[in-house]
Amino acid sequence: ARSGVSNFQPEHLERIVDETGVVPTVNQVERHPYLQQHEVVAADDRHGVLTEAWSPLAKGGELLADPVVGRVASRRGCTPAQVVLAWHLATGSVPIPKSVTPERIVENARAVDVELDEADLLALAGLDRGGRVGPDPDQVA
Repeated sequence: ARSGVSNFQPEHLERIVDETGVVPTVNQVERHPYLQQHEVVAADDRHGVLTEAWSPLAKGGELLADPVVGRVASRRGCTPAQVVLAWHLATGSVPIPKSVTPERIVENARAVDVELDEADLLALAGLDRGGRVGPDPDQVA
């Protein structure tokens, strides 16, 4: 049987695996350049769990207007959203961007053609600041 979890922190993942022997197939967490979740991704990787990013564009706005993202987009000849989605793919998470606009859906899909180099990835790594756009799973009652 396949299972998935959402918003599991490393300690939650360890607990479910230790207590049930079940290793989820996927862990859906908030993840984007402002909230890179290195520990979560590492725990998922240790257990062979796929990290799926919800709100992979951090609801757009501030992240897509970030000058670092803009510079990478200019160098790569693509949109800021494509840069962020390419970052997800390059760093091992599966982004599920939300859009109802047909043009944006096509634009998002074309992110698979954007190749980021080490300098791009290093620049985007510097954006990590714990910037959640959703609730903190350790603070939800």
